[in-house]
Amino acid sequence: MVAVAKECENLGYDSVWAYDHLSPFWIQSGSSLECWTVLAGVAERTSKIRIGSLVTNANLRNPALLAKMSSTVDNISDGRLILGLGTGDSLSRRELLSSGFRFSDLEERVGRLKETILILKAMWSEDESFFQGKYHSLAGAVNYPKPRQKPHPPLWIGGKHSRILDLVAEMADGWNYWRLSKKELKQRNQYLSLRCSELNRPRYEIVKSWSGALQRLPHRDEDLTQILRNSIQQLKNETDAETTYFIASFGARAPPKSYEIFADVVRNL
Repeated sequence: MVAVAKECENLGYDSVWAYDHLSPFWIQSGSSLECWTVLAGVAERTSKIRIGSLVTNANLRNPALLAKMSSTVDNISDGRLILGLGTGDSLSRRELLSSGFRFSDLEERVGRLKETILILKAMWSEDESFFQGKYHSLAGAVNYPKPRQKPHPPLWIGGKHSRILDLVAEMADGWNYWRLSKKELKQRNQYLSLRCSELNRPRYEIVKSWSGALQRLPHRDEDLTQILRNSIQQLKNETDAETTYFIASFGARAPPKSYEIFADVVRNL
């Protein structure tokens, strides 16, 4: 993983990301490394590339603990952290329940996510933080050292539900989406623009990012030109002109050429 991060850094990538799953539902063995431990290790062994969580599940950690963790990693990385946050969806239900966590309804998960963001921003900036919410509370919590980035690390929210987009418009620096048709993406984008307008917030302030898996990756001496064309077409089919950030999954043990091709794909969009 460190070798991949360094390779991407050398290729001029903006960032590398870790997912936040204790036992990923899409991996039969459930084998996985913990997100924030990985980010700390990669941060210490790189120097320029940004590091991010795509996305941290707000159900897994107390918000005050997450504020301390993210502040620590931002210091280790000398201000290169992007904190991605989400509620967890139905695909994570079994994973959470099997590890002793609750999987609540959407209303509660969105409420917990909002309170987590409020607590993060408070503890990233205030000398002492006080908070009383429905799900979380603080009573003079102290968090030092503060994050290196000011006013705080970029905070991106991942999700596709309208309730998530409400939080994006109100509280986030970025929005990440995946597996949306062109029609669905247009609808979500219109809704987000409307919510930003209602809040008198410029839409361009929010980074819009796509994440997904490339459908074809090179193996040995295949026709790289055709793979490049196919990958460009895939991203055109799954994104729009307002999407300015692309986060790809290459799968386990992808050949190094994959990372070169993806850099070329994005440059050719």
